[in-house]
Amino acid sequence: MKRIAILILLIFFLPQLAAAELEIGMDIPLKNKEIYQENRLVAGVSWYERGQVVLTNTGDETLRNILVSVEVPLKMDIEIPVQAMKNISADNNIVTARIGELGPGESISFIFSVKPPESIEFKKKGSFAISASYEDGTGTHSTSYTHTVEVVPPPSWITYGTVLASICIILLAFLIAWKFNVLEQFTTIDLITIALLAGLIGVVFRWFWQTFNDLLGPFGGLLFTIPTAVLMIIALQLVRKPGTATLLFTVVELVALVVWGSNITIWMGWYMTEGIIVDILVLLFKKDYADRRSTAIIYCVARSAYAYWMFYFFFAPAVWKVYYAPWYAWGEVGIAAIGGLIGGAIGYSIAKKVRGAMM
Repeated sequence: MKRIAILILLIFFLPQLAAAELEIGMDIPLKNKEIYQENRLVAGVSWYERGQVVLTNTGDETLRNILVSVEVPLKMDIEIPVQAMKNISADNNIVTARIGELGPGESISFIFSVKPPESIEFKKKGSFAISASYEDGTGTHSTSYTHTVEVVPPPSWITYGTVLASICIILLAFLIAWKFNVLEQFTTIDLITIALLAGLIGVVFRWFWQTFNDLLGPFGGLLFTIPTAVLMIIALQLVRKPGTATLLFTVVELVALVVWGSNITIWMGWYMTEGIIVDILVLLFKKDYADRRSTAIIYCVARSAYAYWMFYFFFAPAVWKVYYAPWYAWGEVGIAAIGGLIGGAIGYSIAKKVRGAMM
């Protein structure tokens, strides 16, 4: 009797167990998820963000006549880019894709682009409602999936605020330089030394970094942070004047403006703060111009970590509206600090020999 009951149960449930299943997934924006923050769109950008829907047959039967529809939230404009998969269309806020068949264990994907809203009052969530119908040996089935994204307002007021703060920093720096006759303390040899070192940082090593950065992946920043730290320590030990680091990095950015065409005029104040931090540390350590290996390392670690923190957590979201994954951004800050540590140690040894040779 038990065997008969088990047999009846198997007959009843077997078709259900054998039924194929369709799994749905989605990625947006379609960027490197290990670098850029996923599921976040910025309102007001001028470009379209790509989204990808992935369909996977997790069963053991071939699925046929698959019809997929994606409801796009917040009335975002839709574009269908050229891609291998055909039979994709967009009507109003609905993206529709038709797939003939999908074998067991196979996956297929299609891409569409959406333009985030021009403006929103505050951060809000939007959901891509995805539904699919398909046929297998047991009949017609349907499934659905909801993918939620976060849409953030364009940080325009932050951008304007950063410009205003940058201008204030520049004016304050000039006021201090004029009030305390800072520039008059630098001799012609000092200015030539700073100009030469700034040229090496802004032209030679920046070119080297831009050319070979991709070879080291996330560690590519070391190609710039290490030589920058070395040359900064050399400048501190040779010039030995208050404001040396600030003047050095100001000249570096002016060189970049001329050679690379970088539009950093309105952001100059923030770039100057890299040197201001170092000059403040010099004063805190009682005018220790990297005369000890420990202070050289402290100066370089502080400057490198600050510069990368400014880029990933300030300039990228506020100016270029690019959000990096937090773990990646902090990782890059950490790598920059390591570069500062290495560069500070090396720079101290080189600076001592250079200074000794000049004396």
